[in-house]
Amino acid sequence: MSKTEPQGAEAPSVLEIHLLGPFRVVVDGRAVEGRRFARRKPKLLVKLLALQPHHQLHREQLMELLWPELDAEAAANNLHKTIYLVRHALEPGLKSAAESRFILSQGHLLALRAQGGLRVDAEEFERRAAAAKRSGEAEEYEAALALYAGDLLPEDLYADWAAARREQLRGQRRELLTKLALLYEARGEFGRGVEQWKRLLDCDPPNEEAHRRLMSLYAQMGDRHLALRQYRQCCEVLRKELDAEPERATVELRERIVSGRARALPQGEAGRREDAHGAGDSLAVLPLDNSCADPNAEYLSDGIAESIINNLSQLGGLRVMASSTVFRYKGRGADPQEVGRALGARAVLTGRVLQLGDRLVIRVELVNTSDGAQIWGEQYDGHVSDVLAVQEEIARRISEKLQLRLTSEERGRLAGRHTESTEAYHAYLRGRYFWNKRTEDGLRKGIEHFRQAIEFDPCYALAYAGLAESYVVLGSFGVGALAPAEAFPRAKEAATRALEIDDTLAEARAALAFSLAHYDWDWAAARREFARAIELKPACTTAHHWYGLIYLPAMGRLDEAFAEVRRAHELEPLSLSINTDFGFLPYLMRQYDRSINEYHKSLELDKSFVYTHWKLGLAYEQKAMYEEAIEEFRKAITLSGGSAQALVLLGHTYAVSGRRGEALKVLDELGELSKRRYVSSYRVAAIHLGLGEKGRAFEWLERAYEERDSWLAWLKVDPVLDDLRSDPRFSDLVRRVGLPP
Repeated sequence: MSKTEPQGAEAPSVLEIHLLGPFRVVVDGRAVEGRRFARRKPKLLVKLLALQPHHQLHREQLMELLWPELDAEAAANNLHKTIYLVRHALEPGLKSAAESRFILSQGHLLALRAQGGLRVDAEEFERRAAAAKRSGEAEEYEAALALYAGDLLPEDLYADWAAARREQLRGQRRELLTKLALLYEARGEFGRGVEQWKRLLDCDPPNEEAHRRLMSLYAQMGDRHLALRQYRQCCEVLRKELDAEPERATVELRERIVSGRARALPQGEAGRREDAHGAGDSLAVLPLDNSCADPNAEYLSDGIAESIINNLSQLGGLRVMASSTVFRYKGRGADPQEVGRALGARAVLTGRVLQLGDRLVIRVELVNTSDGAQIWGEQYDGHVSDVLAVQEEIARRISEKLQLRLTSEERGRLAGRHTESTEAYHAYLRGRYFWNKRTEDGLRKGIEHFRQAIEFDPCYALAYAGLAESYVVLGSFGVGALAPAEAFPRAKEAATRALEIDDTLAEARAALAFSLAHYDWDWAAARREFARAIELKPACTTAHHWYGLIYLPAMGRLDEAFAEVRRAHELEPLSLSINTDFGFLPYLMRQYDRSINEYHKSLELDKSFVYTHWKLGLAYEQKAMYEEAIEEFRKAITLSGGSAQALVLLGHTYAVSGRRGEALKVLDELGELSKRRYVSSYRVAAIHLGLGEKGRAFEWLERAYEERDSWLAWLKVDPVLDDLRSDPRFSDLVRRVGLPP
């Protein structure tokens, strides 16, 4: 048998060598424990072989590299022992007479091999980098850069045998980042361009061209403050590291920015720009693990994480990933470094919560995304009543460790409390826990807990805001479990009370604006409240989302609406409802293929999200893809446990596809269902229109008007009613709802 073929191998094994970032060896998908490489020389032997073009070295070369101070006989003896240790580190069960599957002797050569495949991450990075440069596609550049987990063998930073290859790989990474940044700029994706230039500066701080590109991009995006701050950072770095002043081109660019002569984006493009605050000033707070035996305590671990997010979101200099974005990673055991890179966050907070009776233990760790190093960690052990103080302390320490410069007002916000009642706070956290489920049952339970919080503390503004948001969703077309007359007056009352206590709550203003638009049809007041919410909290996702989903479409301003929902999507890229409505706006714009494409992207996040399925059905219906539409509505009915919303939409598809009998059967079912719960009269009108019964359609639209049906907000733009638009009765309805002609 050949020396290159291991004995007794039942299946070819795969060997992975990770040289970028922390050194790791993986055999058939399982990492080799570090203790197996307790001695330095066996590990060095693997590194040296992995770095070679053909993964092999002459024994004399290895002896010279590993034991330059020893004579040939001693070095050969040490090499023999080291080979033995490496083989048994990789194959603990290897018998003394058996051939290794990985470390092979081929005459005077020692080779690293694996029949199932030998993968060295540095080589894979180089291959993907070359492929990216050939294709010129952003996705290829991103894929290559994702493989660069860190500099080559940082633990061997001063080893001569690694220095040249390390610098070569660094250079390739810098080249990829530069090309990708320029590519995003050319495509008009300026926020992503900013992110790449920042990544480049992280690894090459004195790169003056990168500083200039950032200055120029910030100026184009209308943020002169950031552009000038970048100039100051450039000057500081050059003086510190190179003892040099900025080049003339950099100084002249600054002068153009100061004088306002730097080119800015046209108004339309400025509205489409991405968030300029890249990973340099951003944080992801992952859901804290519930270490309690009681799953009912999960509200506490989730609530603490969400409260920290809300506290830190008040800081103008920090971009904090929204709850709906980070909570997608709940229960996955996700690597914080990988999550940070995926979300473009500079740092990631992880932790655990353990409640033992009245004792509360909270352990948190702040991790640097770039290298996986711990920035800060702490364990808090105290009474359950200390939870508010602990949250404030965590938020404060994070701001310190990220070296944020806070104003006195921002420091006051971090230290501020909405309640001093621990009981009220726990009830509020339970309410938010159920609210986040976005189901009818969850929302109703959330309302119960918000009311309990208010009983404990009648001046708890956040609890009133939670109550308002719950009624808004229960009464809106997304869930539609309550009649508008039951839901929106309650939502308005709770939002108003929240603002009486604290008029700076952006979420409460957004809920009030929603009610004013959907139920009162007081469009001017709704616009003012949305604008005030966004003014108070520019990153208020709810305000951007609802303003773009409700008010702007109602006014017929669909391009602006899409831009507003895009902004919400940038703030919460993993929000299921926002991702879905990113497809609903193209639907209203009659761009059905685009709409379908966005819905499919949303379903990739969660195939069980009811809202996406029935909206996808609407788009299929407009393309006369009736079988596909019916399938989506049926999925929505099943997933929701018999949603009236999905059923009434199914009835319309039956009607327009010529299945009259089935449409009439659905109308009968809806009649029975309406005795127990709310059924949208607007959508029943659509079924009658689909059956060719225009008179009946107007009768049901009149009922919808009397009920103040939520769907009337889209009266001007809903394609389902296009056949009625020429009728004077329709124009009269538009006028009475308060919409522009």
